[in-house]
Amino acid sequence: MMTTQKNWFGKLAALGAAFMMGVANAEMRYDLKPQVTEVGRMQHDLHVLIMWVISVIFVLVFGAMFYSLYAHRKSKGHKAAQFHEHVGVEIAWTVIPFLILVVMAFPATKAVLAMKDTSSPDLTIKVTGYQWKWGYDYIHDGFGYLSTLTTPLAQIKNEAPKAENYLLEVDNPMVVPMNKKVRVLITANDVLHAWYVPELGVKQDAIPGFVRDAWFKADKPGLYRGQCAELCGKEHGFMPIVVEVKSEADYAKWVVEQKAKSGVAEKKAEPAVAAAPAAATVALAAAGPMTKDELVAHGKGVYDANCVACHGADGKGNAAIGAKALDGSKIVQGPKGEQIAMLLNGKAGSAMASFKQLSDKDLAAVSTYTKNSWGNKSGEIQPADFTAARGGGAAPVIAVAAPAVPSAQLPAKLYFAVGKTDLPAETKAAVAA
Repeated sequence: MMTTQKNWFGKLAALGAAFMMGVANAEMRYDLKPQVTEVGRMQHDLHVLIMWVISVIFVLVFGAMFYSLYAHRKSKGHKAAQFHEHVGVEIAWTVIPFLILVVMAFPATKAVLAMKDTSSPDLTIKVTGYQWKWGYDYIHDGFGYLSTLTTPLAQIKNEAPKAENYLLEVDNPMVVPMNKKVRVLITANDVLHAWYVPELGVKQDAIPGFVRDAWFKADKPGLYRGQCAELCGKEHGFMPIVVEVKSEADYAKWVVEQKAKSGVAEKKAEPAVAAAPAAATVALAAAGPMTKDELVAHGKGVYDANCVACHGADGKGNAAIGAKALDGSKIVQGPKGEQIAMLLNGKAGSAMASFKQLSDKDLAAVSTYTKNSWGNKSGEIQPADFTAARGGGAAPVIAVAAPAVPSAQLPAKLYFAVGKTDLPAETKAAVAA
């Protein structure tokens, strides 16, 4: 008798071990990938909660149904009960689902609000989908590049063994620092795409003519891979996404290397201005002026990277998506204040998004390019104009002491912020002196 019991216990233990091993393997194979962002972990927890809720509902509903079919079958002599308008049942099947939805709504709302909070980023990168590759522009660092599939054609044609990261390898991954909030501005150059990296908890559609945003903050270095998640054409399966998360020190070195490759000069600190014995100050524009030719040349590159998808290379616009023509536009050819406001604020209810994430130099250059391209011939806009507009209409004031000299030796001309019609108070004081 004891031997028989031991055999049964042994068999049960073996079955239990096999079951647990199967569950573990299923978890590793079918669960979401390990998340490396807080938002990703919130999404995973929400997924697990919902799975438990619907699993319990499944067991209760189908359990009751199969029990009723078995226990109340006709062969046992049972007859179907005739009843309707049972108040208790109607209240139950209304209140219980409502409570279940409330339980699920709290964590779901918390996750969605966290996903959409792109405020106060440490780094902003513009992501552009092309047929069929991705473009990454590091807006505040002044460089960008394309990221293209590197899987050999022989593997795709089944002429060579497939590598571990088949169709998930690129020449230039997006590189970001660890533990920094990275905001991605996502758009497309041609058709619909979608930027999706599962381990970062980010998935956002890339729509031509629109700029969508998302964010992530990775807390673990490494390579994280994804793919375009919107059917975008015949090469849809060949535009992978690779994000490389580096330590802050390694990321800083990488930025320096990229700037060197792109010919972007590092900004040097301006020498301090020695104080002079006078109290008056003069308002100086924060950015130096550029010639019209310099602005137009730089502006063409900015236009091609940000505007051509909607407004076209010929400036004629695209009525299908509501993008108006820039050639002959009253805003482009009118007072510069209107065009500055449009670029900084966008236009509500239209396809025109705000481009205030671009630098003052880029905005001034693209404005001047549109003012002097196609049939437009209407002057220029300087970076200082955008600097002033961002500051609420006043350029930053740099305190520079005026020399204590007799009025006869004061300069005949005083320069102040471009676009102002009145002398600043500080300048008036210098004039009065």
